[in-house]
Amino acid sequence: MSVEMLSSPISEPAPAHARPAKGDEIDLGAIMAAIKRRRGTILGLAVACTAIGVGASYAVKPTYWAEAVISLNVRGAAITESASVIPDLKVDNSIIRGEIDILTSRTAAGRVVDSLGLTPEPVSEDAGLIRDGLQRLGRSIAESGLFDRAAALVGPSEVVDGIRAALARPDVPSQPVSSDPREQMINILLGNVSAANDGRSYSIRVGYSAASAEQAALVANAFANEYLQMQRDEKVRETVNANEWLKRQVQVLREDVLAAETRVQKLQENAGLADPARGGSAVSQQMAQLNVQLVAARAAVTQAEAKLRSGQDMLRTRGSIDSAAAVLESPMLQLLARDQTEIKRKMADLSSQYGDRHPTIIGLRSELASVEQRIRDEMQRTVQALNNDVAIARASEQSLQNRLRQLEASYADGAKVEIQVRQFQREADAARELYQSFLQRMKETGAQAELARPDARIISEAVEAPFPAFPNRKLFAVIGLVFGLFLGLFIAFVAENLQRGFNDIDDLEGETGIPGFGSIPLVRRGRKGNPVDYLVEKPISAYSESLRTVQSLIHSVSQSRTARVILVTSAVAGEGKSTFCASLTRQLALGNQKVLLIDGDLRRSRLLEVMPGKPVADQADAPADLIEVLEGRREFGDAIRVDEATGLHYLATARHEQNPQRLLMGRPMQGVITQALRHYDLVVIDAPPVMAVSDALVLARYADASLLMVRWSKTSRKLVNDAVKRLRVSGVKVSGAVMTMVDLKKRAKGGHEDYSYRNPYYAD
Repeated sequence: MSVEMLSSPISEPAPAHARPAKGDEIDLGAIMAAIKRRRGTILGLAVACTAIGVGASYAVKPTYWAEAVISLNVRGAAITESASVIPDLKVDNSIIRGEIDILTSRTAAGRVVDSLGLTPEPVSEDAGLIRDGLQRLGRSIAESGLFDRAAALVGPSEVVDGIRAALARPDVPSQPVSSDPREQMINILLGNVSAANDGRSYSIRVGYSAASAEQAALVANAFANEYLQMQRDEKVRETVNANEWLKRQVQVLREDVLAAETRVQKLQENAGLADPARGGSAVSQQMAQLNVQLVAARAAVTQAEAKLRSGQDMLRTRGSIDSAAAVLESPMLQLLARDQTEIKRKMADLSSQYGDRHPTIIGLRSELASVEQRIRDEMQRTVQALNNDVAIARASEQSLQNRLRQLEASYADGAKVEIQVRQFQREADAARELYQSFLQRMKETGAQAELARPDARIISEAVEAPFPAFPNRKLFAVIGLVFGLFLGLFIAFVAENLQRGFNDIDDLEGETGIPGFGSIPLVRRGRKGNPVDYLVEKPISAYSESLRTVQSLIHSVSQSRTARVILVTSAVAGEGKSTFCASLTRQLALGNQKVLLIDGDLRRSRLLEVMPGKPVADQADAPADLIEVLEGRREFGDAIRVDEATGLHYLATARHEQNPQRLLMGRPMQGVITQALRHYDLVVIDAPPVMAVSDALVLARYADASLLMVRWSKTSRKLVNDAVKRLRVSGVKVSGAVMTMVDLKKRAKGGHEDYSYRNPYYAD
């Protein structure tokens, strides 16, 4: 009976499929399949890292945050019309930055420590012990060479060098801390306090971090209150100092007034003048009028000269435009001053939104330069006008002085005395006027000390936070989850790239260049028994159908000549090769095909273990052994065994041969193959593994086709490739590859599609 299993030996293996280089394209389907296969690892790491994050959030000492808001005053309350000793703040970005520095200064922290009576807590030695232990561990790792071996995998890097230097760093003695508890507490406060401004308002947010919500709110409010108190204390201090200086000046001026009035009174008494305003002649009256005019002229000269000097000083030093407008009394300067202030305010507001190169900022800067140039021009013009006023005032004074000298020359000696009296009287009046001015200012500064107020106010006090600011347990959990997912994906990626075996017949076919003839499902013996028996018990199972697929693929590959001798081998032992041979030949026998299965593994035969049936107790009644046939001690027909369930004929051996090649390479083995072809349509040889021994290479000379068995997901890729290379170098024509012991359930869960899993046509 002729069986067209394979028309001819496969002369050459199918060409290897072109495998895309890694990185040339991204297969999203493969990525999702890999994630599905490793989802247990990914989800496990995600859950573990999330638990670690949550546990770490409970292990870390919580800290609370409290924040108070201070607003700098831009509208001052004018209780009195007198100017303050320290003017109110002109708020801008630089002023706000300076106030933030004052708010978080060491002085402010010291005032908070004193006001609250804070003292540092005793420092635990656990932190120092942990730090020392970590340093010793780092040095041990560096000295043992473990870090160098791990760094060799990464390659040279500045980061690796930095870590190596940090691990090998010797112990550094800790810096001595201040023994003053107050200084220690100040350092603690400065390390936990912060103040900031968002650049869009005049508000300053001052916050403090502490181990308790109560302490955080208490210290934050204390910083805000002490800042306001510092401002008020500064104003009071400066006002009191100014008032003390004014008191001293008033005392001196009082003495000057008394001395001047005494001198006038004595001169009047000596000259016999009861009233200095009483004159006896027209010359006296004229002189009196001229004196009055001369005093006014001198005052005008003094005032004009003072304005001129102030204007020249401001023009030379480019002083404040506000001060220049007030001194020079120029309406134009006042208008320009307002324009300058408005432009600067706009630039300050827009600088936080735009960069220095923004067209709006550049335009405002150009407009500011134009206004400043106009201010300088107006100041020069005003100074020139003041210079003219001084010249006019001096000329007027000089004219009055000359006129007065003329009257004095024509006046009698009595008149000279009267003039002297009037001169002294004028000096006394001037001293009295100056005294009254200083006295008035002294009273004003005395009142200002009581009305001193800070340039800011608290618009929101710090309150106790219900939850700690750190650690944020939700954030820790999210970070742990994200880290776990990324770690799981990384490990899954590494595991996929480092996997030992083949998970897909297409992958096997693409890497080895051998046509894939199918995948044989795994039959678990504990549940379904021996796969060889399962084939008979479940003829329409996935296992049986996979064997039929291999059979049909072998038949469809060639079309020219019948292949009657098929060699089945593998790379290493444990690939399910013998089970596959027994199952395939039993199925062919069930189809009424004359098949002979020859056990070609004379070193470690397993065919009798795989085939069903009980061992024969009496060796005399047992069939002949294949080794006995090859040695010429028994006939070929005496060694044939028959499988009662399927009618399969097979030739096995019950003992092990240490040197099988002496039998396989001689005429006896060729004779066995020749006799087998006379009586059978198909001969299947179960050969030993290629990488273990060279017997398969010897047996391949008798075969028309060769099949390579590869265990699913277990056999190393390198071993498979080495086996294929060895077969090809030896001239063996590898017709196809079969993947054995495929776990359909794991394969389906791993994302590999397979028609065999949960197929309604199968009765497993």
